[in-house]
Amino acid sequence: MNLHLVLAAPFVAAILGFFLSGTDAKSAQRTSLVLALIIAGISFPLIGAGMIATKAVTWFSVPVVGTEIKWLLTSDGVSAWLVALLAALVPATLLAAPRIVGDRMREFATLVFLMQGCMTGAFLSGDLLMFFGFFEAMLIPSTVLIALFGGRDRRRAAMTFLLFSLAGSAPMFFSIWWIGLSCQTTELSVVATRLTSQLDPVFRPWLFGAIALAFLVKLPVVPFHLWQADAYSEGPAPASALLTGVMAKVGLFGVARILIPLFPVEAARFAGVFVAIGLVTVLVGALLALQQSEIRRVLAFSSLSHLGLGLAALFTFRPEAISGVLLLMVAHGLSAAALFFLAGIAETWTKSSHVDDFGALASRSPLFAVLFSLAALASIGLPGTAGFVAELLLLVSVFKVYGIWVAFAAGITLILSAAYTLRLVQRMLFGAPALPSTERQDLSVSEALGVAPILVALVLFGFYPSPVLKAARADLLTRLPVASAVATEDAAHVAGR
Repeated sequence: MNLHLVLAAPFVAAILGFFLSGTDAKSAQRTSLVLALIIAGISFPLIGAGMIATKAVTWFSVPVVGTEIKWLLTSDGVSAWLVALLAALVPATLLAAPRIVGDRMREFATLVFLMQGCMTGAFLSGDLLMFFGFFEAMLIPSTVLIALFGGRDRRRAAMTFLLFSLAGSAPMFFSIWWIGLSCQTTELSVVATRLTSQLDPVFRPWLFGAIALAFLVKLPVVPFHLWQADAYSEGPAPASALLTGVMAKVGLFGVARILIPLFPVEAARFAGVFVAIGLVTVLVGALLALQQSEIRRVLAFSSLSHLGLGLAALFTFRPEAISGVLLLMVAHGLSAAALFFLAGIAETWTKSSHVDDFGALASRSPLFAVLFSLAALASIGLPGTAGFVAELLLLVSVFKVYGIWVAFAAGITLILSAAYTLRLVQRMLFGAPALPSTERQDLSVSEALGVAPILVALVLFGFYPSPVLKAARADLLTRLPVASAVATEDAAHVAGR
């Protein structure tokens, strides 16, 4: 499997996007859709390729320090599934876009491909500085998408998103510089073996915290979530689907792939803090979602709540948590993206984002109603969907490590999730609309084809989650610490000092 081809394909598509028709939006959509399907065909085989890597070559050396920065691509069970998730959502994004972006399909598709390339690079990077480069580069197309195609307050939302992301990432850059200085390399696999012995234990917690900050902002979690609702609600809905469906997963992926493997001692020492942050995020996200009157703000805080549970479970270091986190990322990515796609389309009908303005859609838009209901049920983890399996595994892991009361608190928030989601469905599909309309409007064939495969995948992984679960076990279980073993190592370091 050629990882360079997987990475290069979205950037090549972005370059070709400049030559799409700027006046014929339908032609631009068809061509960009073909390109997206080709990229998907290149990316999907990664799932069965196992753990692979390109040959590490020196990209450049940092002057004076002499640290070598390597160009290295690696793929494992987790990154392969996230690259495939991204490749699956981009065609759906392009199918859902025409109503929202109008005649500027060329610009929209080009930015989406750039965003896809940067996120793919982050998932496949085998070097810390290389990862940081893609981690930051994805901000550019994301911010431009919000600023160009968003709602009335899009520029403020884009600026807030950019400033929060940059503020969170700046400490990570200095941490990577310090690691490179200490280990004489930023290659992930080498740093993982050298960091414990070559870095003073006094500095490790600070570097751990600085890197953690960047990932917590990207997720986001409370209290670093202030950018999220505005970015998701003001940005164009198809782009918001990619933000919540994939970009937020870069934060959780970074915690599992970089933060914990590089700092296992600190991860075990501060595990309780991260579990508490995750559970507070779960609760706050659910309570905020219950208070919202705009559809995409409900979905934004719902995303906050679900990913908070993933963060809390990840720091239990339980095998079922590792499997559940990857399945959660895939399941939530699919269901949240489907809801954002459909919400954006419905907003073009009413010219409003207020939930009550969508009332009685079940009678006026039956196909929309069916697909939206199925996506909503999948998002709350209805048995038979992938979300149910993922959340069950995460709750079991929390229960085994922290007991019944902590698990009960996490479970209560899942009940709240059902409450705000089902209320959203009731008000949108069956409530009395604030803006009465007898006009029948429904999804086009292309829009339905963009969402339907996502729902099929959610049910398929609900009944047969083994491919995803096995990928997580094969990869992350070999790199995450067992809390007791790490505690012993920590004690040894303290004794040595």
